[in-house]
Amino acid sequence: MERRRRTQQRPSWQDEVLEDDRYYDMEPVEQEPQVDAVEEIVSTEAVVKLTCTLAAMLPPFALFLIFAEKKSRAIRHYALQSVGLTVCHLLTAGALLAVNAVFGGIPYLGFLLNLILWIVYIALAIVMLVVRIRMMFVAWQGGRFTLPLVGHMLDRYNR
Repeated sequence: MERRRRTQQRPSWQDEVLEDDRYYDMEPVEQEPQVDAVEEIVSTEAVVKLTCTLAAMLPPFALFLIFAEKKSRAIRHYALQSVGLTVCHLLTAGALLAVNAVFGGIPYLGFLLNLILWIVYIALAIVMLVVRIRMMFVAWQGGRFTLPLVGHMLDRYNR
């Protein structure tokens, strides 16, 4: 016994007849594209995401990746951001140390200034740690994180 396949042709969405024709009289309304606060997705590969996370976490490894990685722009981006964050941290810590060296010898005022500069340095270290952890989480999710003040200047070197 021979089986026959029944093929029913379904009408495509273009062939459907609508019962209500009132929508055909209207002009199409163009909608503006919605801009979400979602970050740009850099990569979905697990190895690239892991390498970006390690670059965000370890500045010496990020410095190595700046010179070694030539193919992945995502890895180079996170390596540059991590090294840039470390350089900003070291420069501000050096400036605080220089101010302390210059004005630290003044009696009483030098001690007070030294105390204030240590509090500022600890606050700076906490902020840098929070930014680095945020950068690591965004890298692990495959998104793109750019440092707030110096990140766009660093992106010029990611070519």
